[in-house]
Amino acid sequence: MFYRTFLIHFNHTKLIKYLPIGHFIHFHDFTQKEIEDFYRQVGKNVKKIRKEKNISQMELALAIGHNSVGHVAKAELFTFDKHFNLEQLYKIAKVLEVSLYDLLPNEKPL
Repeated sequence: MFYRTFLIHFNHTKLIKYLPIGHFIHFHDFTQKEIEDFYRQVGKNVKKIRKEKNISQMELALAIGHNSVGHVAKAELFTFDKHFNLEQLYKIAKVLEVSLYDLLPNEKPL
């Protein structure tokens, strides 16, 4: 039987897991501001593309299965900690006829 052992090493603020094949994983400490900025940028991207396509918030809300405009309006501005989840982003991309990648912040692709 093959056994794998994982060594966990705490290096100040970074947790590093060493894998038996010599690779290691760095775990990142995500700040609340970093996550909030991500959600804000996603909302801005959705709003920008929605306006370019001349689609109202209500039309988008109905198209993704909501019966009111509230969630879309709040998620576009990231107010009251409302944001789009992955399923909603998938549906929005289909409705707006864009790539899911177009809705995400423009950073280096993974």
